[in-house]
Amino acid sequence: MKTNHGLYLIFRRITHTSLVEFSGFVKLGAKGPMDIMDLESNKIERIRTNSANVRTEQLFLDYNKIRCIDGWAFNGSEIARLSLRGNIELSELSVDAFNGIHSLRDLDLSDTSITFLPPIGLEKLEILRLTNTFTLKVIPSIYDLSTLQKAWLTYSFHCCAFHNPEKHNPQRHQKYLQLKKELCTPETKRSKRNIYGGFGAIMDTTSQDSKNQYSDFSPNYNETILDETFHQMHTDIPRDKIEALCGNLIGRYVSCSPKPDALNPCEDMMSWLWLRVSIWFVISAGIVGNVAVLLVLCLSKTEKSVPRFLMCNLASADLIMATYLLMLAIMDIISSETYFNYAYDWQRGYGCRMAGFLTVFASQLSIFTLSLLTIERWFAIRHALYLNMLDIQITSHIMIGGWVYSIIMALLPLIGVSSYSTTSLCLPMDSNDYISQVYIITMIVVAGCAFLLMCICYTQIYLSLSYETRHSISEGAIVRKMTILVGTNFLCWAPVAFFSFTALAGYPLITISQSKILLVFIYPINSCANPYLYAILTKQYRKDCLSILSRYFFYKRSPNNNMGYSRPVSNEVPGQQTTAETLL
Repeated sequence: MKTNHGLYLIFRRITHTSLVEFSGFVKLGAKGPMDIMDLESNKIERIRTNSANVRTEQLFLDYNKIRCIDGWAFNGSEIARLSLRGNIELSELSVDAFNGIHSLRDLDLSDTSITFLPPIGLEKLEILRLTNTFTLKVIPSIYDLSTLQKAWLTYSFHCCAFHNPEKHNPQRHQKYLQLKKELCTPETKRSKRNIYGGFGAIMDTTSQDSKNQYSDFSPNYNETILDETFHQMHTDIPRDKIEALCGNLIGRYVSCSPKPDALNPCEDMMSWLWLRVSIWFVISAGIVGNVAVLLVLCLSKTEKSVPRFLMCNLASADLIMATYLLMLAIMDIISSETYFNYAYDWQRGYGCRMAGFLTVFASQLSIFTLSLLTIERWFAIRHALYLNMLDIQITSHIMIGGWVYSIIMALLPLIGVSSYSTTSLCLPMDSNDYISQVYIITMIVVAGCAFLLMCICYTQIYLSLSYETRHSISEGAIVRKMTILVGTNFLCWAPVAFFSFTALAGYPLITISQSKILLVFIYPINSCANPYLYAILTKQYRKDCLSILSRYFFYKRSPNNNMGYSRPVSNEVPGQQTTAETLL
């Protein structure tokens, strides 16, 4: 093929056939390197040892059925760009898969199922593509990929490995520092040496030797045909490449995507010390408060009622939310300063899935229970004559529906609707497809409707009180309780719902760092506030608590036992409390 520039391009293209073996391609390009060798969309299943010995600018093996690449598969080949994109069944890579290949500068293993990338043979690699390779767990050290300049990866925490070599591979980093120290002697003070990778053949270079340009490969090979990239053995050394110019160490930078952020950090899950401390306060308050409520409600001999039954469900949901926060806090301590080394096992493992399930289940059950509890109080005050319509049996059936709904919503991300693995917080924030967007919007709308229901019901409760009651001494207490109940729920749900909607609409109004504060600190605060607002701070709870303490710990004072305690006697006059005060 002759180009407009008068150059002849050599193509060998075998595509969309029943070719099942990649073999027999020996000494192709021996007289002169080919420009493109394209074997895309065939049925090749395995690349065996010494399958090919070719010289080509670009070799495409995309969208085949390759499952395995044996060691020394491309032994003796000279390939500038190798693409294996789209081989979704490719999971077996020998540690010597790329051993024996020369001049490889660009490698594409996107949309495959490999679990690790063997570094042998990739010492001269400059461009690496590994997008949509969700099974990749281990990424080579930057010391193995000593000339890497650009990388497009699946996970941001793999980019962290390139940017933090001292934490990714401490032993190799120490060897590098030791070698630098040995080389930077007075005798070699004026020498410029590239010692970043290999540690074997360390070559002295001069600034003049470093000026050779190397043309980058484009993702589209049609744009690279005329780039004359093949056999340009020397690369332009950028200023930010790590070099040891004795007495001055310049940090090397690899352009890597996706970039780490607050929801997928390199170092600490909590990112800030104050957030790490705050989350432990929320956890402590949530666990202590909800356990206290459950103990009193279960041990109390007071006749079981609808409010007590609902409070048990609410405390259970909030205790589960506190457990989710505890899992995050423990993982934050375990992975302190090196989260990216634990990220794959955490986010892709059972721990994050369990944490995600717990938080979605707890939040949905809590919202459902709060709504039902609000309706019960509204009935008790506004329609006291019809209160028997909402008895224990009916309430139990309704709550079963709430549990089923909550379980379904928590299970959906485990079967492909959104995902718990996209962030370190294990929240279902993946909205890349229509179904996932509908799922997230559904949860936001449900929370919004629940809050609106609370506002309407508590407003009507207040307006239903008689003029004398509203202007009595207890008026301020009633108003304060209502305001706190509505206000805490507004504080938790409104910001999350609003900023989630704007983000889904494509107009995020807060940064990722700010959203992390919202999700870690504000979103779960109900789990520690609810037990105090709905139970512990009420007179009935204190009454039940004293009754339990009397039964198990306090004894009547006897004349011969000065250390005894008499059972507390209530001095309350029946009827002093208004119905609203008792229920609120």
